[in-house]
Amino acid sequence: MTNSIEKILKELKYEFTERDLENVEKFNELGYCIISKSELLHNNLDNYRKLIDDLIIKESWRGGWEGKEEYMKYGKIFQTGAHRLGNLLNKNNSFLKLLFEKNILKIISIIMENNFKIGGLDMREPIQGKGLQDFHMDWIPKKNQNDKVQNIVAMLYLDESNKNNGALRIIPKSHKITGWINENLTDLTNHPDEITIEVKEGSIILFDGNLWHSGTKNINGKRRRVLYIDFRRKEIPQLLNQRIYLDENTQSKLTTNEKFILGISKDDLIFEDRVHTAGNAYRKQFKTDVFNKQLE
Repeated sequence: MTNSIEKILKELKYEFTERDLENVEKFNELGYCIISKSELLHNNLDNYRKLIDDLIIKESWRGGWEGKEEYMKYGKIFQTGAHRLGNLLNKNNSFLKLLFEKNILKIISIIMENNFKIGGLDMREPIQGKGLQDFHMDWIPKKNQNDKVQNIVAMLYLDESNKNNGALRIIPKSHKITGWINENLTDLTNHPDEITIEVKEGSIILFDGNLWHSGTKNINGKRRRVLYIDFRRKEIPQLLNQRIYLDENTQSKLTTNEKFILGISKDDLIFEDRVHTAGNAYRKQFKTDVFNKQLE
């Protein structure tokens, strides 16, 4: 019976390296780190690209609405500036391989002290002339600068990403700032300390959910498909409640290790939340019904 991340790492024979420790140090200091090449991702690029492209066509305007169904209307695109897909772990078994990406698991196991689960796998691709976002956070603000990391996002690149096709921009060290981003900034469109991160296909970026970040405009129209895995501590509700969003057929085929890392083993906490986002928390705190996609 699997009951710890340590046992999973041992079973997989994942050994920590100096590079892992360097990435952890950089993550803690700057709020992000870059894995320049994932063998698992790189070796499966063609398969994942085809799966994503097929789903973009199949789901059309419905893509990405999982977890936000109350806002969904017939023909309404979830995000007009980008192709979006959600709940990918329920749509093809090939995506389950990513649950055990070696670099991600090792680094996050150190940062989150072997206390985490996965709560979703999504995809975003900005379309030509679109994709620019305001700076935003993916997680609820820290109350104190040195609070433990609660949420980590892994961005897995199926294409090269640069300043011309919608690269990620971030504000280093902003993950340590307390309060909501709009309580700290009056202008969310730019920042003097922002940097744009360019990476090759098969790369991975890990960032603290509290890091201020945004997508940029896809100027040249070249593909920039990125998969997003959401990691949270075991005691926190998931982005998408996997007990609900993984159907019975999918769950019945999961291994013991897969169930554990997805937070749906028999010993895992059971949450009623169908979905749990920073946007939900923001609306509750400020008593507003505004649907702000930048907070989602």
